[in-house]
Amino acid sequence: MMAEKHDNIQDQAVAWAIRIRAIDFADWEEFTLWLEADPQHNLAYENVLGAEDQYVDLTTTIEQEDESETLLPVPANDEFIMPGAQTNRRRVMFGAIAASLVFAVSAGVWTQMPQPYDIMTGPGQREIVALPDGSKIALNGNTKIALDHKKPRYARLERGEALFTVVHDIEDPFIVDTGDVRLVDAGTEFNVIRSTAALDVSVSEGLVIYNPDRENVSLPAGKRLYRPASENRVTVSTITIEQVGSWRTGRLSFAGETLGEVAQALNRNLGINIVASPDVAARPFSGVIQLNNDDQQNIEPIAAVLGVQARKQGKGWILIGDDAVP
Repeated sequence: MMAEKHDNIQDQAVAWAIRIRAIDFADWEEFTLWLEADPQHNLAYENVLGAEDQYVDLTTTIEQEDESETLLPVPANDEFIMPGAQTNRRRVMFGAIAASLVFAVSAGVWTQMPQPYDIMTGPGQREIVALPDGSKIALNGNTKIALDHKKPRYARLERGEALFTVVHDIEDPFIVDTGDVRLVDAGTEFNVIRSTAALDVSVSEGLVIYNPDRENVSLPAGKRLYRPASENRVTVSTITIEQVGSWRTGRLSFAGETLGEVAQALNRNLGINIVASPDVAARPFSGVIQLNNDDQQNIEPIAAVLGVQARKQGKGWILIGDDAVP
C-alpha cells in the first residue's frame, strides 16, 4: 500500500512537471495547493527536477546554449504573476525525451545532483523552491541562489530577492549567506534583498540573527535591517508584517529607498529594463506602488507616483527629473 502511494505521488509530480511546461499553463493555485498538501509532494517534485538534471549531466552530445536559458517554471503562491513568466535553472529541457526519462529514474537521483547547484530567475520571473524539510524559498525576479543537497538547511543568495519560510529546528538552524553577511534563522519567515545598492532584511515571523559571530544583531518579527553596500553600518527599523514579502501580490513598499533601488525593484518585478538617471538616482522615496499587468507597457503612472518622469530608452525606460531637458 505504501509503495502504491509513493508511485501515485511520483506520477502526479511528473504530470505536474509536464503540464507546467505549457506556455498557457495557468493552474498556479491548484499546483501550489498540491505542493502544500503533503511534504512528500514537495520531495517528489524535486525528484522530477533532479531526474531532468541527471539527464543533462549524462547527455554530452547536445550543446547547452546558455546557462540562463528559459526552463521549467515553478509558480509562486501569488495573486500577481506577470504573463509569460518562466524560471531558469541550470538545466536544458528536452521536451518529451526528458519527460519520458523522468518515469524511469528513481527518487534517489535527487541526492545525486551536482553539489552545490544554482537556481536563477530572470527579470519578471518567479519560482518557489520546496526543500526536503518542508521549508520553502520564494524567488523574485532577477534572483540567483545557490543550494546544496548535502546541506539542506543552507542557502547562499547571490543577488536579487527571496522570501524564506523556514521550518523550526532548534538543533539545526537555517543559514543564509549573502556577500560577507550571515543570517541565522531559528524557524521563521523573512525576506532578503541583495542589490548593488544595499542589503535589506525584513522579518515577519520568528527571529533572525544578523552576523552572529560579529555584530550579532537580533531581528524579531516586525523588524527590518538595512545596510548600504558601501558601508558596514546597519540600521534597524520597524516594518509592518504585511509589508514583508508583499511583492508576491504585486505590492511594493518603500521606506526611504533611493530611486535607484526602486528602479531595481521594478526591474525584478516587471521584467523590463528600468534605470534611474544620475540626477534622480539618489532621491529617496517612501510609499507603496501597486503593480498591474499594464505596467509592462507603460510605467508613466508609476513614475508620477515617484515624482519623476519616465521616458522610453531602447527597449526599457529611464526615470528622469520633471525639469529634465527633452
